[in-house]
Amino acid sequence: MRLKDKVAFITGAGAGIGAAAALRFAREGAAVVVAELDAARGRDVAETIVAAGGQARYVHCDVTDEASVEQAVAEGTEAFGGHLDILYNNAGGSTPHDDMVTVVDMAEFWRCIKLELLGTFLSSRFGIRQMQKAGRGGSVINTASYNATIGTAGRDCYTAAKGAVIALTRSMAVEYAPDGIRVNCIAPGVVISPRMTRFQQDFPNHRIFDKKNRHHRPEVPSHLLGMIEIEDLTHMALFLASDESRRVTGRIELVDSGATAS
Repeated sequence: MRLKDKVAFITGAGAGIGAAAALRFAREGAAVVVAELDAARGRDVAETIVAAGGQARYVHCDVTDEASVEQAVAEGTEAFGGHLDILYNNAGGSTPHDDMVTVVDMAEFWRCIKLELLGTFLSSRFGIRQMQKAGRGGSVINTASYNATIGTAGRDCYTAAKGAVIALTRSMAVEYAPDGIRVNCIAPGVVISPRMTRFQQDFPNHRIFDKKNRHHRPEVPSHLLGMIEIEDLTHMALFLASDESRRVTGRIELVDSGATAS
């Protein structure tokens, strides 16, 4: 019960990494606010947690909308005593429409900036306020990508947005340390997930998977220890959420199977 008596707010918790984290945090004793845009998915995760004997509450949340995030944080934390200990900014994701700055559609650029950067900013804005109000400190876990730490051809929008999340993580870590609030970031490599599987099936010739045209579109860096599974990320998220990492802040934790070292 590494998260006993803690309240966690997880964005994008209706599927994939977010859902896995919600279930894991609940098993470790946390009361989980399942913040999700898709109501059916969000309710399903929350109901699964409750059926297993845990505590959970679904709240509708569009991380790109300020009013929606403010309402979600207020409603979710009110359900569990008004305090917040863990904020996991998980919502996000790239699309096959990303490309080089000279050719990419501007709509894709702004989609990435709104979802990845603004979403993290807004959830942190209201989540940290709740932590400060409760006066119990807390842990903020942001989500970036290994793409933001290396050069990746043809993914300029996603890379830029995730790079900004890394910079924001370090800035907030310094700003909120006096409040006992830690801010860290997980930067995954390529994760085996339902979303990535669908991506590869729908776009098998996309540059991410192209191994033939390496002089122009380098293939995905080698994952030395094998492809990353969702559980690998929940292990890291749990560590950063728990008191075991009470002296860890401002860190960019690469869970990339050695991709950036290869």
